[in-house]
Amino acid sequence: MTKNYTETLSEWVKKRETSRTKRDIQKIAFLAVRADVKAAIEAGYSLKTIWEHMTETGKITYRYETFLKHVNRQCKPIPVSKTSIAKTRENYFPKREESPIRPGGFSFNPIPKKKI
Repeated sequence: MTKNYTETLSEWVKKRETSRTKRDIQKIAFLAVRADVKAAIEAGYSLKTIWEHMTETGKITYRYETFLKHVNRQCKPIPVSKTSIAKTRENYFPKREESPIRPGGFSFNPIPKKKI
């Protein structure tokens, strides 16, 4: 015999409820290690390294994408001062000395020459 729609629907709802609890378990697991994650981020470790260590030690059991989602939602970004950004910019992009003559002797003259 075939099942009627309400029986099929009730089975589907039961399956859906069990899958939702998995999400809750993942969130609870992240909240348990959130302080460790924040401390590791402030110490300068990458999120990938933190995730790999936590999965190998068994603290968390979900994918890296899920871990990133929880980090972005639960951990506030570390404020960066403008002076540190300026110092970084100076280290990677030093100021160049400007010269009036271009290297190689080439200069662009926008005025066309008159034909005689």
